[in-house]
Amino acid sequence: MAVESPAAEKTGSTTYTTRPLSWRTGTEIIGLDLTRSEGIADSVIKELWQLVCERGILLFRNAHVNHDQHLAFTRRFGPLAETGLLSRYAPEGYPDLFTVTNIKKDGVKSETEVAAVQWHSDQSFLDKPARGSLLRCVECPAVGGDTMFANMYQAYDMLSDGLKQMLEGQSAFHTLFNTRAKVLNGRKPPTEDEMKRLGGAMHPVVITHPDTGRKCLFISDQVVDRFDGWTVEESKPLLDYLYAHASQPAFTYRHAWKPGDIIFWDNRCTQHYTPVDYDLSRVDAPENRRLMFRSTLA
Repeated sequence: MAVESPAAEKTGSTTYTTRPLSWRTGTEIIGLDLTRSEGIADSVIKELWQLVCERGILLFRNAHVNHDQHLAFTRRFGPLAETGLLSRYAPEGYPDLFTVTNIKKDGVKSETEVAAVQWHSDQSFLDKPARGSLLRCVECPAVGGDTMFANMYQAYDMLSDGLKQMLEGQSAFHTLFNTRAKVLNGRKPPTEDEMKRLGGAMHPVVITHPDTGRKCLFISDQVVDRFDGWTVEESKPLLDYLYAHASQPAFTYRHAWKPGDIIFWDNRCTQHYTPVDYDLSRVDAPENRRLMFRSTLA
């Protein structure tokens, strides 16, 4: 298995090295050619999967893959996910990719310009949330446009024993149509079919990660405004505390994007969000353009 050291790991014909991105969260993978992911040994794919489950995120610099190569690499880890709003924001001919951009089309503002302005885990509003996501950077602002990740293992581990006991067995309702959510602001109204898929789902507040056996918090500001059996008003004080707790700097990693980057994250043990850290009033300026594509694992 790959380790956090400069020493190369050799498995079959594949050689790569690793570098930690922060103390507990994130590992950079160096040396793999993602344009030919079919040539990456199965044993290496297994190692990468174990590592993303443990470290939350993997970074691949200078990947510079096209849409087909992006999807081919994603599929090495399992089947792709479906979502109610995916096809609307997919590049032509690639319904399994989600476009995240601030680039206007025909003078119209992008609906995904601020798609991640709150902490969230992708697709947790579905009955079966996404396992993982792979986000590829094509263009990014010269300054800003970062993405932040929070380690939900750490967030759970650092709760008091009393609060852990109270949250154990508790559930929360995940939906994009809640009193906290901002993600649908400025977007077109969902279709009837999208409404059926986006209606929401109840999930445990504390989950046991199926690959590591570790416990982590599984709630987020974007999609949860109440616990099961609680009102929104009753839930708010505790949710406010948990969201502030989970996003404290000690539990986070902030990524400054470069074109060609791919970040692969585990949605079960991480959350992410994109701060508005560049001039949104000048998104038409070349130095502020942002274009990314996301694939998602079922």
